[in-house]
Amino acid sequence: MKQNGSMREKALKIEKLVSFLLPAVIFSLALWTLDRQVRHLHSMYIIKNITITPLSHIELAFFLTFLSYLALTGYDYLAVRHINHPMPYKQTARASFISMSISYSIGFNILTGSSLRYRFYSRNGLGLREICEIIVFCILTFWLGFCFVGGLLFTFYPVNLPDYILRNPVSLNLIGILLLLSVAVYFFFSFRKWNFRIGEYQIRVPEPKIAFFQLVLSSVDYLLSGSIIYFLLPSSPHLTMLHVLVFFALAQIIGLISTVPGGLGVFETLMLFMLEPYFGTVDIIRPLLLFRAIYYFVPFLFGFLALILYEYEEREEFLKKIGKATYSSLSQVVPQIFSILVFLGGVSLLFSGALPSNPRYLHDLTYIVPFPLIEFSRFFGSIMGVLLLLLANGLWKRIDGAYILSLAVLLMGGIFALLKDFDYHEASVLFTLFFFLLPCRKYFYRKSSLMHQSFSSKNIIAIILVLVSFVWLGLFSYRNVEYSNELWWQFGINSQASSFLRATVGTFFLLLVLGIAKMLSPFSRDIHIPGEEEMKLAKTIINQSKETAGNLALTGDKYLLFDDEKQAFLMYGIYGKTWVAMGDIVGTSKRAKELIWDFYEMSRLNQGRAAFYEVSEKYIPVYLDLGMTLIKIGEEAKVPIETFTLEGSAGKDFRYTVRNVEKKGYRFEIVSGEEVLRLMPELRRISDAWLQMKAGKEKRFSIGFFDEKYLSNFPIALVRNDSEIVAFANIWTGAEKEEISVDLMRYGPNAPYRTMEYLFIKLMLWGKEMGYKHFSLGMAPLSGLENRQFAPIWHKIGSLIFSHGEHFYNYRGVREFKEKFNPVWSPRYIALPKGFKQGLVLKDIAALISGGVKGIFTKENKRAISHRGHQTPEKTLE
Repeated sequence: MKQNGSMREKALKIEKLVSFLLPAVIFSLALWTLDRQVRHLHSMYIIKNITITPLSHIELAFFLTFLSYLALTGYDYLAVRHINHPMPYKQTARASFISMSISYSIGFNILTGSSLRYRFYSRNGLGLREICEIIVFCILTFWLGFCFVGGLLFTFYPVNLPDYILRNPVSLNLIGILLLLSVAVYFFFSFRKWNFRIGEYQIRVPEPKIAFFQLVLSSVDYLLSGSIIYFLLPSSPHLTMLHVLVFFALAQIIGLISTVPGGLGVFETLMLFMLEPYFGTVDIIRPLLLFRAIYYFVPFLFGFLALILYEYEEREEFLKKIGKATYSSLSQVVPQIFSILVFLGGVSLLFSGALPSNPRYLHDLTYIVPFPLIEFSRFFGSIMGVLLLLLANGLWKRIDGAYILSLAVLLMGGIFALLKDFDYHEASVLFTLFFFLLPCRKYFYRKSSLMHQSFSSKNIIAIILVLVSFVWLGLFSYRNVEYSNELWWQFGINSQASSFLRATVGTFFLLLVLGIAKMLSPFSRDIHIPGEEEMKLAKTIINQSKETAGNLALTGDKYLLFDDEKQAFLMYGIYGKTWVAMGDIVGTSKRAKELIWDFYEMSRLNQGRAAFYEVSEKYIPVYLDLGMTLIKIGEEAKVPIETFTLEGSAGKDFRYTVRNVEKKGYRFEIVSGEEVLRLMPELRRISDAWLQMKAGKEKRFSIGFFDEKYLSNFPIALVRNDSEIVAFANIWTGAEKEEISVDLMRYGPNAPYRTMEYLFIKLMLWGKEMGYKHFSLGMAPLSGLENRQFAPIWHKIGSLIFSHGEHFYNYRGVREFKEKFNPVWSPRYIALPKGFKQGLVLKDIAALISGGVKGIFTKENKRAISHRGHQTPEKTLE
């Protein structure tokens, strides 16, 4: 078993390495091939050729791009009608445009587009099954049009391709016939109304009318996007639009298969090969670069801005309820915006360092700036570019060190841009970014080590692709310079190739040093079950905390993460890949936000996913900053015991309970210290009998369990007579007599009716006598969820279970019992990752509490799954 596990881990590591390197390798090969085709061209000549493109051609390209994305918005509009959940076109168009524009630019990425659609539609009340149908529908729509148009072109319009693209022209006809057959099969299933099952989900084939509109929309989209390149190309009597559409289809499909973001480099290389017989190389490069900018980059920018605006609107509406809309909404988007801008600033510095400067202009500059300073600036300008690529990740994660260093690097980068060749355009951009970032210090509050931050796979791939492009651009720009060892030591206005070589070595040496330092540096936090010293520290912090939930850390089954000042901690558990923080931060600390971020970063460094279970509203803005979704799971009841009384009509039922239990000879008693240890055998007997009655086993993590070491930390409330103890509960107390609560509550078979209610009443009266302010009754699961028309789907399901779920658990009964004490209710949430990971996280949380997946389905787990307070009095749960 261990060997199988280690082999599986090795396989996962290899798979992860391949996922990082494969796109970079394919991209590098595409650049190498492209370089062989354009090596006779000068980079400045290509740039100049782009600038002379007629404005009317560019305007037409933008118009066709607009029409193409307009057709794309129809995909989602048809999809919501297919699933019989029609929505306004404005909503579906926004979801479609944002998901398509972003996913197209980062690699026609199905997962990215799917997660964005899930994000939009889940907020509009759609369930996972319906969203899956929409995603599958949109994917099928795209391929339907591609297969139809491509099939017609390949079958009925044979094109003579270069030998290195396709040697046998018959195979192209065969591909076309197969594509058309796939369209015919789709419509056959549509007319027959066939359905398919994928796992637990059933996918319905659209009816013929909708299938026809799918075909029309996707075909129009394909024709529009393919015709953009045709209209950007120079006119040629030997090249028709159908030629270009055939080439476009082949290049697009291979670009999709390559997994390179947006098919970048791969698509251009193939198009260059196929168009080479008709035009000169520069006449092909120009429309391809313009197409990449107009059809991909510009919509990506608009899509990203639309996503930011959407998130701002969502956060604003939500956070207005807790009075923190402006700061939290800005905090959600400002770091991400600056992260992207700083990354682009790094790309600009690197690429400008790879491109040659005008020697005549440099000669004039030497009269003002000493030549050694120009060489110094060219070298360190590229170093600043690499640093900005790395710092962008830290800005995204709100690390204060990344903010300070980014300001310094932007300032130095702008100075170097001026000194190396007086590039005032680039310098002005970097200085502007510096001045806009300067007043945003409050959004970067994490006091974390830059060396301990994690890099996502997408971030690593992006950095690799930029560096590969930087090297290729430099080699392409100086391809006419013959390599020799003397190049490394040549300095002069006409020795810019030498400057590029030195800058390349400098950037990769910097990356190597930083990479080795990161590998050799230990994790910022160690992961281990706390020892005696840490438990003493935790107990000190708990004793200083007004709230009682921190006492759960004393069970000893959770990991503890302390802040740097040792004034607060966060308790958590791990199941599978899910790291679950239990409750809010315990204690008070100025660095509470950083502690939450540290936990999130630890989970990422260990290839896990973070979740925050049963949290209050206190740190909601931070969870949103982490990019998480909040799901309400119930409400906690706290009784203001200062006003609790048995007098009057309100206390009539309580008086009856007290009289009924005490009439049978039972009494309430509190014991502590050595007395608790002496009674432990009798308490264990009651606990074992209680577990046997409930046909369950001890639950952990979110609830206390019977353990002598754990129970010896607290006073114990007893219900007993002269001969035996029939019930007990351990008492949690908060600092400054703010709150008391109970955790482990057990009663034996001989306990009289309403024993636990009696214990609660007497505890509240004791707490009132001792001067405590509140008594926590714990949480009522699924309580307080809205079942309105436009409420989130989770709220609708939870509300339905709350009202009609007696077979699983008496949710309504728990709420009604706690209402008897007139408590103040406050909401509790789970903070989860977005997208399809939510189901995995919820499963792992349930398994963590239950001691494994099998424990999820036991009867007793239904009362423990939502934490303490659910083991409430007898008839409510029995």
